Amino acid sequence: MDDIYINEVRAFNRYYTDVIGVLNKKFLNGKYSLPELRVLQTVHGKDGITASEITGLLNIDKSYLSRIILQFEKKKLITKKVSPDDGRSYQLYLTNEGQKAFAVHNVAAHNQVKQMLSPLTAEERDRLIGCMKQIKKILSVSSR
Repeated sequence: MDDIYINEVRAFNRYYTDVIGVLNKKFLNGKYSLPELRVLQTVHGKDGITASEITGLLNIDKSYLSRIILQFEKKKLITKKVSPDDGRSYQLYLTNEGQKAFAVHNVAAHNQVKQMLSPLTAEERDRLIGCMKQIKKILSVSSR
């Protein structure tokens, strides 16, 4: 494979991470990093999810996830309950504070994308979304 393909993908990755600001210590000028927000979003999306399910979904290191969960417990963003299916694992739930933290992030993320898309014409937005769908489709097939 030619290095030109690799270099172009890496250049695009650098460009896009700059555009959305994922390298900032606190994503979207909020209180949490991107991995922390992804965990918060995942628990929000499925009450009672286990840490092992999150590890599989996010492809996140188990020990890193454990530190995030512990931090979220201390901040009273999540609660843990022993799983009725397996007493060795815990199901995770967002607290009211966790729901509020998620809502703040969700609005900020929505506004960031809205701001990014607003200068584009409807045709450009349609083309952009089409390209994004193509990228997902192509990479889904290649990662099998």
